[in-house]
Amino acid sequence: MIGEVDLSSTKTGNQDRPATQAEINAFRRQRLMESTIRLMAEKGVSGATVRAITADAGVSHGLIGHYYPTKDALLVASLEHLFTGVAEEVRRQIDASGPDPLARLKALPEALFSPTVFTEQNRAAFLALWHEIRFNDAVREANRDFYAGYRERVRALFGQEMGGPKEVEAAATGLIALSDGLWLEISIGAGQADSDKAIALCHAFIDQQLEAASA
Repeated sequence: MIGEVDLSSTKTGNQDRPATQAEINAFRRQRLMESTIRLMAEKGVSGATVRAITADAGVSHGLIGHYYPTKDALLVASLEHLFTGVAEEVRRQIDASGPDPLARLKALPEALFSPTVFTEQNRAAFLALWHEIRFNDAVREANRDFYAGYRERVRALFGQEMGGPKEVEAAATGLIALSDGLWLEISIGAGQADSDKAIALCHAFIDQQLEAASA
């Protein structure tokens, strides 16, 4: 789940502006991805038209094909940008929790529901992309790949506290399902959960899994 990027802080001085063509290309790609994420969060995938995205990013409509041959390619790149940003922030918070394996494991839900990850824009953008997965093969395949890496990281966190691979797999699958379900419940305004309750529920699940594994 990514901390929102503040585009108002874009560098403006000549010294800080992209200078080389490679830097300009990277800058434009980032602007296009960030505009796509923002518009999807505000209007959904159907509202994030190529014309709206290029206008928001400050890139000419005819130039977008130089960076992304199709809208699907841009959606996949935006999903990767969103997922990678979330993963990096979650990893940062886990690392900040210290070396203790249990603290690191419990830091996962704390990070997922933290103010820098569990933002309104992130929630809305993920909802739009998850809906798109139903109809879009390219986005579905990319999401599957990103989740494979995410699942492996969660398994590694449980693996430091649990022994058997079957137990680790079941615990990781359960925690991902629980946290994703809580993300969805809060995002659509259903139920009574909030971030604090979501973290507490995930912590209780972790405790239950570890207790069962040690019995």
